[in-house]
Amino acid sequence: MLGLRVLTAAVWVPVHLAILVWGRPYHFLLYLEAIALIAGLEMFNLTEAGGRRPHRLLVLAAGATYLATVAYRPSWAVGAAAALGLGSLVVPLFRRSPAGALGDAGASLLSFGYGAGLLGFLMLVRRLAAGVNLLVLFFATIWLVDVAAYFVGRAFGRHKLAPRLSPGKTVEGSIGGLVVGLAVPVAAVLIWPEMGLAWWEAAAVGVVLAAGTVLGDLAESALKRDAGVKDTGGLLPGHGGVLDRFDAVLFCAPVYYGLLLLLGHAEL
Repeated sequence: MLGLRVLTAAVWVPVHLAILVWGRPYHFLLYLEAIALIAGLEMFNLTEAGGRRPHRLLVLAAGATYLATVAYRPSWAVGAAAALGLGSLVVPLFRRSPAGALGDAGASLLSFGYGAGLLGFLMLVRRLAAGVNLLVLFFATIWLVDVAAYFVGRAFGRHKLAPRLSPGKTVEGSIGGLVVGLAVPVAAVLIWPEMGLAWWEAAAVGVVLAAGTVLGDLAESALKRDAGVKDTGGLLPGHGGVLDRFDAVLFCAPVYYGLLLLLGHAEL
């Protein structure tokens, strides 16, 4: 399993970084659109396994429209999110039978928000003057936190962090991830001044992203356990589905952008 995970990462990560570093903004948008599409389909499977019926066409169209709005008309993003979110809630209510209408509407809204809705924050970061650098820092920190937590947990893990949600996650692994999460951004800004962050700002980013990585993983584990599935899909061998690989990214994206706002590196 570990070898398969490494092989998949060796193929996918360079493609991801190439799109981010050398691609134009619309390349990154198309990449996020593809991720949102697959994430939406996987979320449909999760919610339908729990007996809900999200409005698939509406959710996918809403997600694609929202991401394009964030990329080219960010001032419209809040209005677009509100309109599309309300649409996701309202349309299922007009089905022939009212039975389960509320749950179906909630599943539609969740499928829209837990995908395109959260990925839109990455597009907002990409639009910043130092957006590419900040996104490289974002992904590198989350990935290395995840790797550190995995290996430290395997080597030294004795105390379960949340056994009901994720039996393999340990307190020791999470501490290892936090240490790496703190070290990576600070080292990056010292080596790479073009990042535009002070060392203490980088430290704050590291702590927030390390904590968000753990919480994002646990949040998705709760959804999967409720649906009774192990993985959200099988697109990424050794990792599972796109939601399995992007759980921390989705959870951390709005927090990261919010922190950049708080530190004065972004504007509303």
